[in-house]
Amino acid sequence: MNNSLDTRERRGVRNTHNIISIIFLSLVALMGLSLSIVLLIKNASLQRQEDAVQSELDALNAEGYYTEAEAKELVETVKIETEENTRNSIRNMIQEKLENGDGATSAIRSLFPDQIVVASSGRYYFFPISDKIEHHGFEEADFEVGDDGFLEYVGDDSTVEAKNGIDVSRFQGSIDWEKVAKAGVDFAIVRAGLRGTTEGKLLVDDCFEDNVLGATENGIDVGVYFYSQAVNEEEAKEEVQMILDLIEPYDITYPVVIDVESAESDSARTANLSTDDYELVVETFCKTVKQAGYTPMIYGNVKSFTLLMDAEDVDKYDIWIAYYGLPLYYPYHFNMWQYTSTGRVDGIDGDVDLNICITDY
Repeated sequence: MNNSLDTRERRGVRNTHNIISIIFLSLVALMGLSLSIVLLIKNASLQRQEDAVQSELDALNAEGYYTEAEAKELVETVKIETEENTRNSIRNMIQEKLENGDGATSAIRSLFPDQIVVASSGRYYFFPISDKIEHHGFEEADFEVGDDGFLEYVGDDSTVEAKNGIDVSRFQGSIDWEKVAKAGVDFAIVRAGLRGTTEGKLLVDDCFEDNVLGATENGIDVGVYFYSQAVNEEEAKEEVQMILDLIEPYDITYPVVIDVESAESDSARTANLSTDDYELVVETFCKTVKQAGYTPMIYGNVKSFTLLMDAEDVDKYDIWIAYYGLPLYYPYHFNMWQYTSTGRVDGIDGDVDLNICITDY
């Protein structure tokens, strides 16, 4: 009796296995059929896309479009023509500027608006314009020369109160300061002294005292400058001490200025100074002037603030930029601008430097 039950159980198990196998095979067959249907649908879709693309290509070819090889050839042709047009445009612009008397440097500068271009000793130097320094933000239209020969600020910034000024030395000779005041001069920067370019001797300007007294007695604000040829920190201290001793008796309301220019001579004692050397001299001078209670200022041209010094390193001090002509070719902040060396002012025989100051001292 037990053996019969075991036999039936084994048969039941086999039957169950057979049913499961049939179901599994049916599912596999169904999945295979589904996959086949999906593949057929996908192939049909791809064929339709291929036919559509081919139709579009046929249409493009019929409308005069190009093959890939023809397109590449066309691009190269356009590239060559563009380069040729660019070269011609640059040549025409340079030619126009030269014919207008702008000079080679001006023409080159117009091609590099994002850089400061400096010409020196037969070479051109390029300095990327920094965004780490405050820019002055003036436009060419903000300034114009008035009938009296002074540069005027005509911009829209009501906070700018520009003043007319001159800078003088013994080269202007005897000055009638009463006439100068009546001519509309608000301030004068008087040369206090200089250091010789070769031997390095310290010299007081022959007309220093007369100019300071003459200007102040006629209501003209006075600042002073020193033409520096210091080659180290010790000499910078000598220069600044000399100028502080000279101005001590007088009412100096405008800045005390260090004049930083390269002497155009191979025999000049500053001929081989590095940027670090110049900046050490300037820093020593300005720091000492400030400690003495005066406003320090640095005078120089575009070359001074690029080749001789890094504008970023001296930007913390007031700047007196020398650049002759409009517009001003200097992007960074400035406090005074010497815009001509051939100005004419009643009371002065001959040429004199003219300046505009946009800072209220």
